[in-house]
Amino acid sequence: MLLFLAVALAYAGLGLLPGRTFAPLDLPLDAGAWKPDPTQRIRVSNTLLGDVVVQFVAWDREITHLLARGELPWTNRWAGDGGPLFANPQTALFSPFTWPRLLFGLKGWALTAILKLLAAALCAYWFARELDVPREQALVCGFVYATAGYTIVWLLYPITNVFALLAGLAAAALRLMKTPSIRNALLVLVFAALCTAGGHPESLFIGAIGIWIFLSWEAERRREFGGLSAIIPSTVGAFLGFAILAVQLAPFLTILGDSYAGELRPRLPHPFRIWGVVSQVLPGVLGTPLRGELDLTALPVAENFNLRAGGFIGAIVLLAIVLAWRQLAPALRRGLVIGSVALVLSWYPPGLWSVLRHVPVLRVLTLEYGVLLFVLFGAMAGGPAIAFAATRRRRKIGAALAIVGLLAVITGVFPLLPGAHATLTRVARGGIEQLRARGHLQQAPAVYEARLAYYLDAAGLTTVRRLAIPGACWLVAGLALALPLRRRAALLTLAAAGELLSFGIGFNPAVRMDAIPPEPPVVTALKQLDPARQSLIAEHFEVFPANLATLYQVRDVISYDALTTKARVAQLLPAGYDPLLHTFNPMLAPDETRALASLGVRYVLSRVDVPNARRVAGPPAPAVGIYELENAPPVPLPANHHPTGLYAGIVISLIALFLSAVWLHLFTLEAPTMQQFESRAS
Repeated sequence: MLLFLAVALAYAGLGLLPGRTFAPLDLPLDAGAWKPDPTQRIRVSNTLLGDVVVQFVAWDREITHLLARGELPWTNRWAGDGGPLFANPQTALFSPFTWPRLLFGLKGWALTAILKLLAAALCAYWFARELDVPREQALVCGFVYATAGYTIVWLLYPITNVFALLAGLAAAALRLMKTPSIRNALLVLVFAALCTAGGHPESLFIGAIGIWIFLSWEAERRREFGGLSAIIPSTVGAFLGFAILAVQLAPFLTILGDSYAGELRPRLPHPFRIWGVVSQVLPGVLGTPLRGELDLTALPVAENFNLRAGGFIGAIVLLAIVLAWRQLAPALRRGLVIGSVALVLSWYPPGLWSVLRHVPVLRVLTLEYGVLLFVLFGAMAGGPAIAFAATRRRRKIGAALAIVGLLAVITGVFPLLPGAHATLTRVARGGIEQLRARGHLQQAPAVYEARLAYYLDAAGLTTVRRLAIPGACWLVAGLALALPLRRRAALLTLAAAGELLSFGIGFNPAVRMDAIPPEPPVVTALKQLDPARQSLIAEHFEVFPANLATLYQVRDVISYDALTTKARVAQLLPAGYDPLLHTFNPMLAPDETRALASLGVRYVLSRVDVPNARRVAGPPAPAVGIYELENAPPVPLPANHHPTGLYAGIVISLIALFLSAVWLHLFTLEAPTMQQFESRAS
C-alpha cells in the first residue's frame, strides 16, 4: 500500500501543494478570446488535455451550481439546446472518483488522480495474486498497470474511472470461479457496478468482453473449474452489477440512439496506425504535447499522442515477455493472446474498418481503446516475465539491447552539443516549410522564424527525455542480461520502472492557480449586453472553445458533446457547423450567419468581420470582437427536466437490486459446488 501510494504521489502529489491544481486550467490562455494578437503563441501545460477543461471541469461546475440551488443536475442549460448532464455517462456522477472534484473543487483533481493510481495498482496486484503470481512479482504487475500508457494519458478522463477498476472486476470474477461464496459474489457485483459508474461505456464494453473471454477460456482449460459452467456465477453477478446502474444507462442509451455520433462514427476514416505500432516501444518518438517539448505529430500525419501511447507498457517489459514466453503460466499466456489480438485490432489493419463499419455495435466503437486489454494482460505477465528473463544470462540479446540503448543515449543528447545547432536549424526550417505547405501552419514565415529558438531548445529537452533516458534504461537492462550478475532481476526491474516513470511523470502537470486565466473581456462584455441570457453565441473553437461558456455562464449554440442529437446537428449544418470538431467556420458566409440568427444566435465572437452583423464590443481587429446579428429571436433558458428513460432506468435498477439480493441468497444456504449452484439457479 505504501509503495503504490508513493507511486501515486510521484505522479499527482504536486497537485496537492498550496497554490496548485491538477486540472489543466491554463489551456484557455492560448485561445483567441484571451490573445489580442493571433500570431502570439502562449505555451500551456499540455495541449492534449483540452477535453478536461471544456468538458469535465465545465460539467463539474454546472453540477455543483445546480446542487447548491437544490436542483438535480439533469441539464446543462448553457450548452446548445440543453446538454445532458445526468444522462451523460462521462459526468460519472455515481463514480467515487468524481466525488472529490465535486466536494473540493479544483483541489479534488489531484485527489481523484491519486485514488485512481492507487486503485489501479491495488486491483492489478490482486488480479495477479488470483492468477497465482508470487507476491514480489505481483507488486511489479501492479506497478506496470498503474504507470502504463493507458493509465497515464487518460488519467484525468472517465476512461480511467473504468480502467482502474477493471483488474478488480477480473480478480473478483476469477475468485468467484475458484470459490463460490457470498463474499466473492458481492465483490463481483460491487466492481461491476463501480466500473459501470465510471462513465466510459466503450472501455467497459471492451474490457468486460475481453475479461469474459479470458475467464471462459480458463474455465474450459482448468480441470478444477469443471468446465464452462464455472463462469455462470461471475457472468450473472457482473450482469446484475451493470444493470444496477440502469438508472443512468437507460437515459444514456435513449439519447445515444438519437445522437449524431451513430451516423458520424461509421463514416470516419481509420487508416492503419503505424505510429501506434512504433509507440509500443518508443512512444515519444514524435515528441509530446507538453510545454517545453516538441510535438511533431503533424509531420507524418499521425494520430495524437494519447492514442499512440495508450498501449505502452515499457519496451523492457515487452522484451521480457517475449524472452519468458515459454516459462509463463498457461493462464498468463492465454491473457496475452487475447490482449495481443485486441492490440492488433486497435491498429486498424488494412481492410478491417471497411468490414467493421457495417457491423452493429462495432461500427460505433473506437477500436483504439482495445489496447486496454493488452495493458491489462501485459501487466499481469510483466512481473513473472521479468523474473523469468533474469533467471539466466542472455549474452547476445543483452549486448544488442545495450548497444541500442547506448545509441539512443547518444542520439538523445546530440541536440545539446554545440556543433549540432546549425544542423538542427536547417532541419527545423525544412519541417516548418513542409507543415506550411500542408496547411497545418497558417502564420507568416517570419512568425515561425521568430519561434525557432524555442523550437531548438524544445528539441533538446524532447530528445533527452523521450530518447536518451529510455535509452539509458535499455542500456542498464542490456548489461543486466549480458553480464554474470547476482542481482539481475533487481536491475531489470529498476530499469523497467525507470522507463515507465520517465514516460509518465509530468505528463499531467500541476498548474499554478495564478496561471489560470481570468474571465476574458469579451465574455464580460457579453454578460453586459445580455444580462438575462436570452441570446446564444457562436464562434470558432480557436477563438473560444465550446463548453467554456458553461464555466462563465453564457449560452453557446453548440455543445462540445458526442451526444448532440441528429435533429440539432441538422439545424446547425446550414450555419457551417463541423460536427467532428464541434465548431463553426472561422470566416462565416452570409447564408451561414442568417442560419445562425434563425437559431437565436445574436452574438458571434470573431477576429474578422462577420457578414450581416455589426461590431458592438471588443478591442479593434485582429483582437476578438463581438458581432451582433440581425433578427435573432430570444431563446428562453432550457428547463432542467429529467431525461427521457429515467423512470424505466429506475425500475430496471430496482429489479436488478432485488435479483442481486436473491442471487446472493443462493450462496448463504451452504458453500455450493458448481453443480449445486446451477441447480439452485434453475
